[in-house]
Amino acid sequence: MSPLLRYWVSKTIGVVPPFGHSTQLRVFVDPDLLQCDEVWAAAGTWNDNFGAAPADIVRVAGGMVTDLKRI
Repeated sequence: MSPLLRYWVSKTIGVVPPFGHSTQLRVFVDPDLLQCDEVWAAAGTWNDNFGAAPADIVRVAGGMVTDLKRI
């Protein structure tokens, strides 16, 4: 578990949702995800997830589309 992540969002890696935090987080979305009809994201616990159109995640979370792949 990342202590910094725990400090900022009170969640562990793997359960951090892309929005709904008391502090605005920077959300990055790889453009390859925009080719999918639906992606799944964490909803705050290990057992809760949700599916959404990638463009909706970008819009609602204020995400930045940027290439995240290593070449």
